[in-house]
Amino acid sequence: MVAIIGAGFSGTMAAIHLLRTLPPDHGVLLCERSGRFARGLAYARSGAPHLLNVRAANMSAFPDDPPHFERWLEGRETGGEVIETEAGRFATRRLYGTYLRALLYETLQGAPGRLRLQTEAVQAIVPEGGGYQLVGTGARTRHVAGVVLAIGNLPSRLRSDGVVFHDPWSDHATTGLDAGRPVLVVGTGLTMVDLVLAMQAHGFAGPIYALSRRGLLPHRHAAAGGAWPTPQFTPAERVSLLAMMRRIRAEARAAMAGGVSWRAVIDSLRPITAALWRGLPSRERDRFLRHLRPFWDVHRHRMAPDIADAFEAMLAAGTLEVKRGRLGVIDRCGDGATVTWRKRGTGESQALSVQRVIFATGVPASDQGDPLVASLMRKGLARIEPHGLGLAVTDALQMVGADGAVSPLLWALGPIVRGVFWECVAVPDIRVQARLLADTIARTLARAEPTGG
Repeated sequence: MVAIIGAGFSGTMAAIHLLRTLPPDHGVLLCERSGRFARGLAYARSGAPHLLNVRAANMSAFPDDPPHFERWLEGRETGGEVIETEAGRFATRRLYGTYLRALLYETLQGAPGRLRLQTEAVQAIVPEGGGYQLVGTGARTRHVAGVVLAIGNLPSRLRSDGVVFHDPWSDHATTGLDAGRPVLVVGTGLTMVDLVLAMQAHGFAGPIYALSRRGLLPHRHAAAGGAWPTPQFTPAERVSLLAMMRRIRAEARAAMAGGVSWRAVIDSLRPITAALWRGLPSRERDRFLRHLRPFWDVHRHRMAPDIADAFEAMLAAGTLEVKRGRLGVIDRCGDGATVTWRKRGTGESQALSVQRVIFATGVPASDQGDPLVASLMRKGLARIEPHGLGLAVTDALQMVGADGAVSPLLWALGPIVRGVFWECVAVPDIRVQARLLADTIARTLARAEPTGG
C-alpha cells in the first residue's frame, strides 16, 4: 500500500493515477486531516466570486484527455457557476471541487477495497522494514510501502490572532469586520484579489488597502487572439536570465506586431517553464526571485474577465486602494493595529490604523509550520531546497534528505516542490506531475519486495 498525505487536487490525482497504474494487489491510502477529500483549500471556499483563474478548457484533471472537464459540465445544472466570457468559459472553484469529488468517488466505486480514506492526521513517518510506519494523532500506526506528500502550500508557523492573519484562507480572515474600519492586505497578487472580493461578498464596503513593494496587479484574461509557437531558446539564453528576458520581450513584440496578444507568448512557455527554471544557474534563479518574480506573476497568473471587472470597479469606487512600498512594524493595539510602511520612491514613513492585517504573500519554506514536514526534517528525511520555496526533490519527485541523499520510497508533488520545478501550482502542471509520479512509483515498487498490502 502507498500512502498519500493530502487530498486536494495533487493528492487526489496522484491517488487516481496510482490506482490506474499499480497492480490490482496494491492499494492506496489517501489521508486528509480536514476531511475535505478532493477539495483542499483551493476548492473548498463557497463564495460565488471565486472563479477559477484558468479557463474551463484547460482544467481537465487528465493530461491525456483535455476536454474531460468540459464534457463533465455538459448537460449539468450548474446554477450559474459557469460564466461565459469573451475570453472563454470559467467555472467557480466550488463547482470544480464537485468535479474532483465525483472523480474520487468514481474511483472508489471502480476499485473496491483498493482505495481507503483516512481523516486522522499523520504526525510522523518512521522508516521501518523497507517501508514506513505512519503515526497518527491517536498514536495509531500503519505500515505502508511508500509515502507521497501532497500537502499543497506550506502553512506558516506564525499563528493568526484575530487581528493579524498569516493564513489568508482562514475561515475568519475576511469575516466579522466592522463597517468603516480599514483592512490591510499585504500583497497585490491573485490571492489579494480573492480576499477583497470575498470581503465585498460578505458585505464589507471598505476601505481596503493593498500593499506591496511595486503595487503590481494581475492582468486579465483576454479574448483568444491566436496562438504563438514555443520559443526555441539558445544555450546562451537558457543560462542567462537577462538574455532569456530579452528573448521573451522580443517574442512578445513580434506577436503583437502580428496581431497576437503577449499573453499567447507567456502561455507558449508553459510546456518548457520547468525545464527553463531548472536549467538556470542558482544565482540566476536568485536574481529572478529578487527582481522579476512579481512581474512574471502578474503576467502569468491572470484574472477571469468578470473577476477583473468587479476588482476594477472596487478600485474606481475607492473601496480599494493600492499602496506601493515596504511593510514596516505592525503594532497591535486593542482590537486593531497600527502599521508603518515606507512609500516606494520617497522612503517616507507612513502609518495606517487598521482593524485587520491579512498576509497574501505566500510563506517562505523557512517559516513553515507543518508538524509532519518538521518531523521529516528532524529525522533527516527531508530538507528545504536552496531557494526556500519548498522541499528538495529529484527530477523523479523523490524527496532529498538532509545529507543530500535520496529518501527511498518518499515522494512529493504539487506546490510543495515549486522551488525545484517552479510551475507546479496549477491544474495543468500538477496533473502531469501526478501521472508521471504514478508511473515512477509503479516501476519502483515493481523492483522492490512487497512490504505492505
